[in-house]
Amino acid sequence: MKFPSGEGVREILRLAVPMVASMASATVMGFVDTWLIAMVGTTAVAAAMPAGIMAYTLTALPLGIAQCVSTFAAQALGRGTPAEGAVFAWQGLYLSLAVGIASFLLWPVAPVFFSLFGHEPEVVALEVVYFRVRLWGIGFAVASGALSGFFSGIHRPKVPFVAMVVANGVNVVLCYVLIFGHLGVPAFGLAGAAAAMVLGFATQTALLLGVFLSRSCHQAFLTRTMWHCAWPRMRQLLHIGWPAGLQTAIDVLGWGVLIVLLVGRFGKEQLAASNIAIQYMTISFMPALGLGQALTVLVGRYIGKGRPDLAIQRVYDALFLATAYMGLMCVIYVAFRARFMAFFTTDPQVIKVGSNILLCAAALQVFDGMGITFAGALRGAGDTHWIAGMTITLLLCVFAPLSLGSVAFTNLQSLGPWLAGTVNVILLGLALCWRFRQGKWQEIDIFATAERWQREVLPSREAAG
Repeated sequence: MKFPSGEGVREILRLAVPMVASMASATVMGFVDTWLIAMVGTTAVAAAMPAGIMAYTLTALPLGIAQCVSTFAAQALGRGTPAEGAVFAWQGLYLSLAVGIASFLLWPVAPVFFSLFGHEPEVVALEVVYFRVRLWGIGFAVASGALSGFFSGIHRPKVPFVAMVVANGVNVVLCYVLIFGHLGVPAFGLAGAAAAMVLGFATQTALLLGVFLSRSCHQAFLTRTMWHCAWPRMRQLLHIGWPAGLQTAIDVLGWGVLIVLLVGRFGKEQLAASNIAIQYMTISFMPALGLGQALTVLVGRYIGKGRPDLAIQRVYDALFLATAYMGLMCVIYVAFRARFMAFFTTDPQVIKVGSNILLCAAALQVFDGMGITFAGALRGAGDTHWIAGMTITLLLCVFAPLSLGSVAFTNLQSLGPWLAGTVNVILLGLALCWRFRQGKWQEIDIFATAERWQREVLPSREAAG
């Protein structure tokens, strides 16, 4: 265990503050969206979270792959070949185009899919509407992830920060207009909230792409020249990225099953309480994710420079920041849980259930901070396969049995699956800590399988640019 260094904390914060601010912006947007949807009624709140989780689960795998552009861009920067980062960014954009088109194959099966969850008919109807509209945004979300990863990897996190803030502002304004029908626009209700989110993703993608193709960015990274589909680089991105994407997808799916299948069977009040509790949990884990993204970039750059010792020090600097913040959030959740729930609803059942759920959220905070930190470090080194394997193992061997067992053999109702999720997060945080301390990540070379392309093709394109 290494003590945090003042220099390291400052370096992390310089890179992480824009990323954390981006996450904070997304958190505010989520709060405002949930607050506006809550004005429509409990049924709308109950439907928005399951449908949103299913839409995000579909996005998580390709988005996780695309976000690994940051690992390649950071290591390329450290190696002194910055134009390689642009190559990987383009591969992420091609992936987003394919995913955006393929997602519409799920349009016709949505009614059958959501009818399997056993929710009330009025909830299912809204879930289908919300989910179908969200399909339009999946391609944009993946494209934004690839471009944001590129800018984070080259240590320009302010670009994705500005793009996200503007996009979230567009989302909030359009959410108000489209839900309730203002400025001459009809009231679309929950469908309006979904449409606002899609248009926010589209705005974010357009802004990032504009900067990516700008003259200054091209001069530094040859972003206009490296547009070709480079299959060796695409394969390398998929090789490193699919476990990261799968890990995110499995994580989201696990919590999605908790919300949609297990909690939802106890009624819309308990489903709404879980939805609201998750909105509060974003206050803690979103900033931690920003720290994790910054750490991924720093670890990648120092590995590219051949300085794993500095990478290790930065990991413990980030761990100090993440656990201190999330430990504080643990205390806040315990102290203000009932007041937090009452902000969104006056329904006493929702407040009671949600207050108990926030106790679970408090219990997992520090371990979640550990998990996010070490996962970010391992991703920066390209050690993504082990993370995916451990996530799946815990899901199948811990989360699923405990969740199902709590529903079948206890009277805990929605609290049972939440307790299972808490145990899962604690074990994952400890497992990721153990993996990092083993040091096997230092043996990984993410560029090894594509060195021939780098030697033979890249120089000719740089000359053409």
